[in-house]
Amino acid sequence: MKRKQRRKPREEIVDYVVAIDGWDWGYSFSLNMERQPIDPYHEFRHLQVKGRLMTPTGLKTDRVEISLLPSHELVEEKRKELTPIALGSLSLGPDGVLGNIGIPWGALTPILLMLIAGRFRFVLMRGTQFRHRSAKLNSLRLETKLTEDDPLPEEGVVSDPAAGFQASPGPEKIDAGGVVRGVGKGRSAAAGREV
Repeated sequence: MKRKQRRKPREEIVDYVVAIDGWDWGYSFSLNMERQPIDPYHEFRHLQVKGRLMTPTGLKTDRVEISLLPSHELVEEKRKELTPIALGSLSLGPDGVLGNIGIPWGALTPILLMLIAGRFRFVLMRGTQFRHRSAKLNSLRLETKLTEDDPLPEEGVVSDPAAGFQASPGPEKIDAGGVVRGVGKGRSAAAGREV
């Protein structure tokens, strides 16, 4: 009699929300010293976004450092042939949560401009729950504010509004938890449409 194979349990999907409190960027360009280089040059652009993990809570640390790694392979024409298993990953270390996420080469400049201007306030990622101190990510967003549709910190975990929440012009306000709420009658600021 054949033994039934047990199905692998479906991994729980978690939203990771980080309030940005700093960033750094490094660049290097050199000759490629490998024995048989594909490219005679080696170019490296490394953008690090640092912050505080707002959700999920319960980890030993709330410090996060995410490395966004631009790649020519993720240019729209080339990436159609890829079969990715993840966008990137998070790992839990003694000094905090470290992330590595590939981004399209062309996305680096607008992201840098928004960080220089102090506009991006949050990194929102979705992926698997931590297992063996690591998690796989399947989405990444950088935002200027959180809306009602975004995952919120648990009750009692409220960020200091001065540390990253900024009101935007228009008929909306930001509550103590950093959530944009419409103040116009019958209007949802999160969706930007009549309800």
